[in-house]
Amino acid sequence: MTETPLAHRRHTYEDRSSIVLFAAAVLFLAGLLELIAGAGDTATGSFLIAISWVVFALDLVIRIALDDDRRAFLRRHWFEVVAVAIPFFRIGMIAYVFVRLAFHRGRLIQRVQVYAAYLTVLIVIFGAVLVLAAERDYPDSNIHSYGDAIWWALVTVTTVGYGDYVPVSPTGRVIATLMLVNGVVLISVVTAIIAARFVQDPDQGENAVTLDVLDERLARIEVALARLQSAGGTDPDDPPGQAEGHPS
Repeated sequence: MTETPLAHRRHTYEDRSSIVLFAAAVLFLAGLLELIAGAGDTATGSFLIAISWVVFALDLVIRIALDDDRRAFLRRHWFEVVAVAIPFFRIGMIAYVFVRLAFHRGRLIQRVQVYAAYLTVLIVIFGAVLVLAAERDYPDSNIHSYGDAIWWALVTVTTVGYGDYVPVSPTGRVIATLMLVNGVVLISVVTAIIAARFVQDPDQGENAVTLDVLDERLARIEVALARLQSAGGTDPDDPPGQAEGHPS
């Protein structure tokens, strides 16, 4: 299927705007941490979150304007609309940005690498924020600052577990359990990536087949079959006996 000029412009914009969205996601994270871990001053955190929201909203409006079927776009990207419109769901835009960055990588192994790296960052940052919120005012807790929480998150997600900082609240322990499971999964992914590097064919190099290349080849095959059929050739769906004019 031939891509329309408008769709081509949208895809080009999405490729070039990924870095800007990543910066907006970082600003959102910084603002969120400032609101949660700040000592009463929320002006800076609110300002950073407002800037990130403006970037997300502009990005959504531009992509809607560059789409051929705007109603279909809204149905496909309904969560983005909800996240921009409702502040409670805005935190979900962070995960969306990381998925969007990874989606534009060609080979599957490159996508997995991006997913693993960004998921690690997300798990550590958000795990630390959630544990700090649960443990800061809980009796007998020793996690009282974001520095303590981020250190705990790092040693937990890597399954090291020094034990110098331990969540004692029920909510904190649930978060710790989820982070331990995610840590095991991430380590497994990293191990698989390293193993794939060793067994990868060195002769492929930069010429390795990507999903985009496969899509392009399939499109060429479909065009060639359509031309053959329109020129009076055989229908590729017919059985071999019928294609040659012989009765079955």
